[in-house]
Order: sequence, then structure tokens, then C-alpha cells
Amino acid sequence: MTHRRRPNDRLRTLLKEADWTQEALARAVNTLGAEIGCPLRYDRTAVAHWLSGTRPRHPVPQLAAEALSRRIGRPVTPEAAGFPVPWREPAGEDPVTGFAALCRSDAETGSRLVLQQRPYRVADARAPSPPALPEIPAQRPAADRDPASPGPPQAGAGGPELAALHDAARFFAASIDTHGGRHARSALSTYLADDVTPLLTAPRPSPSRREMLGAAARLAFLLGRMYEDGQLHGLAQRYYTYAHRLASEGGDRATWSLVIRAMSAQAQRLGHLSSALQMGDAAARAAQGLAPSQQSYVQAQFAVILAQTGERRGALSALATAERAAEHAACGQGGSPFDTYPRAALLFQTSQVLEALGDLPGAIGALRRSAAERAEADVRGRTLTHARFGQMLLRTGRLDEACAAWRRFLSGRERLRSGDAERALREMRRALRPYRNRRCAAELLALSVPLTEHS
Repeated sequence: MTHRRRPNDRLRTLLKEADWTQEALARAVNTLGAEIGCPLRYDRTAVAHWLSGTRPRHPVPQLAAEALSRRIGRPVTPEAAGFPVPWREPAGEDPVTGFAALCRSDAETGSRLVLQQRPYRVADARAPSPPALPEIPAQRPAADRDPASPGPPQAGAGGPELAALHDAARFFAASIDTHGGRHARSALSTYLADDVTPLLTAPRPSPSRREMLGAAARLAFLLGRMYEDGQLHGLAQRYYTYAHRLASEGGDRATWSLVIRAMSAQAQRLGHLSSALQMGDAAARAAQGLAPSQQSYVQAQFAVILAQTGERRGALSALATAERAAEHAACGQGGSPFDTYPRAALLFQTSQVLEALGDLPGAIGALRRSAAERAEADVRGRTLTHARFGQMLLRTGRLDEACAAWRRFLSGRERLRSGDAERALREMRRALRPYRNRRCAAELLALSVPLTEHS
């Protein structure tokens, strides 16, 4: 660390307001570093240096400000914490302009690292009001299209350009499932910067522009998923935010609901249950009237967060709603990855609900069925299901069965570039260490050593 300055009285004042010790701030900064894939090992001596005027390197000022924001309950900027920063995100821009700027920066190697080190911001983990349901044009009979879903491109409403965006969404969604979120991520960010954002600013009739905004929102959502799978939660949150803003601008209630649902799941996995519940409820309300598969997708996540916050009756009700919707969606769903919700994925979330409600045997049974029903191309989903299956089996004392599940996990893991799979690998090794004198555990620990060194 360099750049000596006078004592940082602003940071000292905020520490007092937060009722935090220097060690507590250091631990919080380390935790936020893990949320963006940036391992940190700060302790109280580092904070003492900051208080004496030493300026930490990027992204520590942003992480410290976010840590204080969460503790105090109001926004704290790096500047307010006594850390001047050379660059800050633009605020108040319209969604198209802001999204275009983000995509351009992400496509440039020099600025990408700064973006990837953006902290996840709890203050931004809130759902705004959903877009209104669009009116159905007279020339499109209601029977041909769900009133809340943008559906496939129509002749004269975007034409080949819009069709290309839908094709790209199918390609990148399939890539996440088959190869993991770290695969083709820079390809999607470059595609958005070079091909998609110019389409959003080009003059075009209002119906065509709305279709383009919806298609761009879905691609932004997919890039958010990629960054989330890469454990870069701050930048994932940024893309999710632009995805729901673009969807709202285009009046695309279906995409808006799916994005907010994903943001709920992200907040949940990071432990921000209040934010997850608010967004899960907003997504569930907005999803009423959508296609059955979309309702099932949203209600399943709502059930998970209700279960994790102790709302047993609400969780079981939401899960039942998700199951009924899935039954109605079983026939005739095709084409777009945004119009399908595989039963294996619903079973995975059923397992999460049952586990949170204390029904471990039921949760294990749902996971077993989820693994069996995963599509061959869904390598990521099947691999992560086996990883979680191993953890749950070990909790019930079934070491040999757990090791068998983890062997299947390791087999799938070799085919993926996925931060979630890397995290599951670390969790597996941590769970097996107490059993390292048992043959099956020792074999897995030995087999997985080289994998932990994969970047």
C-alpha cells in the first residue's frame, strides 16, 4: 500500500457510528472480497494503516464503503469514508445509455478488471415497480400469444435483427448449461457492445423497439448469470439491474419477473434474506398471468426464500403453485430458454424448500429425482445437483453414498468452467477432511487436488 495522507478522520467517525472495531471492519471487507471472487486477508493492522492515512488499493475503498453501508443502514460512498476514488459509476442515465456504456467498458480488457471488482450492493437489491401489462395488438389473436410474454419475433417487428438476438440467447443459454458461466463470457459482452447496443439506439417503430429492448434484456440477464456463476456478484448484479430496467422500458413483464426472480436467488445465496424476500414477492406478484413455465420458475424461488425465512405455510403454498403451473406447462413448451422450466430444476428447488423446513429425507429424495431427470446437455445443473446430493447424504451419515455422488460431481466438473462448481469442490474437500482416513474419502481428496489449482 502506498499514497500516504493525513489521518482518515472520516473513516474513524464511521467506525464509531457503526460501533465496529478495526478487526470487525477488516473481516467485513474480507467477506465482501469473497463475494466478487477477490480473496482478501486483512486484519486490524491494515485498518489501522487506513486510519493513519494510507490509501488501500482498488477495490478495497469500494468494499469498505459497502461494508459500512450494510452495517449503518444507509449509503456510504468511498469518498465519505475518506477514500478518494479515480472512477465512479455514472448515475441517473437512461437504461439504454447506461447499458451501452457498461457493455463497452466490459468489452475492453483494460477496464474489465475494475468492473469485475465492483462490490455487491445490498442497497441496490430491491425490486422497483413492474412494467404494466402491454395491450395486445388487434392483429395478434390472444390464442397465438401469452399477453405478458414477448414471444418469438414477428414479421415486420424487428425481422432478421430480432431473430438474431433470439438465436444468440438460445446459444448462450445452452453454453451456460453445457460449459458453465465462465465459458464464452467475453464473447457475449463483446456481442452486446458491438452488435446489440447499436440496435437499441437506432430509430425504429415503437413495437419493434419494445421487442429489441426485451431481447437485449434477456441477453443482459444471461451475462448476469455468467458473472454470478463466476462468483463476480457485483458485476452480475449490475447486469441484472440493467436487464430489468431494459425489460421495464420495453414493457416486457415476463422478462422483468424472471430477472427479479434471479436477483432474489442471488441475494438469498449471499445471505441477504430480507432483500431476497422482497424481490421474490415482487417477482411472484408480477408473474401472475404469465406462461405456466414462467410462473413455476418464479414461484419455486419464492417458496425457497419463504422457507428460509420461516414462513412454512407460505412456502408450501408457493411450492404447490409452482408444481401446478409446471403440470400445465408440461406439454407444448419449446423454443426459447425463457419459456421452459425443466422439472429437474423444479425438483432441485423443491429439495431446497424441504431442507429449509427440516424434511431432510424428503429433500434427499427430491434431489435424487432431480439428478435422474437432468437433460444430457445440462452438465452444469447435473454436476451441481450431484455436489449438493453428496453434502446432504453426508449429513445423514451415508459416507459411501456421498462419495459416489461426489465422484459423479467430479466427472461433470471436468467439463465445466464454473465458479459454482469450483465452490462446490472446495466445500466437498472441506466436508471430507474429517473422514480422510476412510478409503473412499481419501481417494476423492487425492483425486480432487489438481482441480483446486484450476483457475
